[in-house]
Amino acid sequence: MSLRLFLPLLRPERRGLVAGLAASGAVAVLQWAAPWPLKFVFDSVLARRPLPTWLRFLPPHGVPLLQLLAAAMLGIAIVLAGADYLSNRLVANVGQRVVFALRGRLFRHLERQGLDFHRRRPTGDLMARLGGDIQAIQGALVTAVPTLTRNVLTLLGMVAIMLMLDWRYALLALSLAPVLYLGSRHYLRRIRQVQRTARRADGEASAVAQEVLTAIAAVQAAGTEPAEAARYTETTRRALTANCRAVVLQSEFTPLVTASMTVSTVLVLFFGAQAVVQGQLTPGDLLVFMAYLRGMYSPMRQLAKLAQVVGRAQAAADRVAEVLAIDEAVPEVPQPRGLSRARGLIELRQVAYSYPGGPPVLDGVDLELPPGSHTALVGATGCGKSTLLRLIPRFADPTRGQVRLDGHDLRWLSLTDLRRQVALVSQEPALFRCTVWENIVYGTDRGDRATAIAVARAAGVEEVILQLERGFDTPVAERGQTLSGGQRQSIAVARAMARNTPVVLLDEPTTGMDGRLEAVLLEALSRLAAGRTTVTVSHQAPGWRRADRIVVLSRGRVDTAAAVPDRRPAAALGPLRWQPNGVGERA
Repeated sequence: MSLRLFLPLLRPERRGLVAGLAASGAVAVLQWAAPWPLKFVFDSVLARRPLPTWLRFLPPHGVPLLQLLAAAMLGIAIVLAGADYLSNRLVANVGQRVVFALRGRLFRHLERQGLDFHRRRPTGDLMARLGGDIQAIQGALVTAVPTLTRNVLTLLGMVAIMLMLDWRYALLALSLAPVLYLGSRHYLRRIRQVQRTARRADGEASAVAQEVLTAIAAVQAAGTEPAEAARYTETTRRALTANCRAVVLQSEFTPLVTASMTVSTVLVLFFGAQAVVQGQLTPGDLLVFMAYLRGMYSPMRQLAKLAQVVGRAQAAADRVAEVLAIDEAVPEVPQPRGLSRARGLIELRQVAYSYPGGPPVLDGVDLELPPGSHTALVGATGCGKSTLLRLIPRFADPTRGQVRLDGHDLRWLSLTDLRRQVALVSQEPALFRCTVWENIVYGTDRGDRATAIAVARAAGVEEVILQLERGFDTPVAERGQTLSGGQRQSIAVARAMARNTPVVLLDEPTTGMDGRLEAVLLEALSRLAAGRTTVTVSHQAPGWRRADRIVVLSRGRVDTAAAVPDRRPAAALGPLRWQPNGVGERA
């Protein structure tokens, strides 16, 4: 796992981490000491050899010494259990908090990315990174890291003590360490590669599932459930194949570690027993060597058992780091200008926009929208109407030219302040899983039910909402699937009214509505647009008849030679007069 990913998240947890590492160090020290009382039982109690000089204050032999050594063994075991508990708890808690912070960091990073980033990447794959990948990292940090930390500290100390006791037997015990090291690198690298394939396949499967389930009506209407099930099965089969391959690799790795450990143990036991018989080594010394040898290979055994967990976490961390390394957020200048309340003057100066690798969608648009005006954008599909709309709240920046609000280039304004000036009502409004009134006040400072009711009444959609089963307290399902299109749009209009912004953007807001509900929504939109700079994108006459001016876009430009649409509005609104610059204005 990449340290760059975790180091910034570890800094706030350094106290808990230091305490956990101290407890792990205590575990290692106690494991270093654990074999020694047993050594003295064999050498000084059973064989009646004299104690070392630094232990001459103890009884020299017999039952009193045995009692002290037994008490020491019991005390070490009790303290070791307590230190092991603290090590597990502290390091695992740090791991949990780091994963919590990483999940939040990834989510905020995804929130900041521009709309083009999200259009190019399947939502299901991003959800897999937020879910499955983070869980894989969590599994390693909470289970593998505490175990390996303790074992590595224990290993280093035991190797040092073995070298001090007898360097020849230490080298004999370590003779197969290079084989284990190379084998570990080989298998961990292959397991990581396989797990990366599995995690990628899991992401693709999540993307397929998300795509099918969000379009389930179209799938069922077309009768393509078997085909979609087969597509999902194929993507999950790739993950299954990769995971099975990881199991095979781990199954090969574990016997390698066990065999190496067994060979080293047999070598030390064989030559050590000969040394004991020849009087060159005491039975206690051999016992200490055997205990250290067992403890020295414990990290390798643990690594073998956790290889798949670690490999999966490494692959998951690579996928998370890959997303975090991408920065396609709309950039802000270091010290952006604040904007409390705009007048609503919008200017486009030689604006051009192209999607990456594509032809220009807008090409040299010059347009001025006075404060409080209502402008309709009309034109053929693909002429750049919705793209122009996206530039106003800076969902994207023009590739050339400037978009200004009250004379300020949008790129110099605070994004937060800019978007507080703009309300958007689209053809498919985004609703959230909460009540109707909570959806209305979403994104406003006034988040109470009474405000939502007053706003809906002011917008003229209260009657539509009251027809719902529980009125303003009706729960809204995911994406508003339990509501009709007109009900969703009524809530969206009320939300825009609640935000009380000086700029309102309407993107095909009444498409597909029946006549009665369309009339209600058009009246609500007229109330919403009153006194605000409003831009309406619509292919239908009712959507632009009430506008003060009509702008015709063609091939990314304002079409100065376009034919005037049929724009016979209500008499009270006055006739539209066509201007030579391609803009129709109401007299």
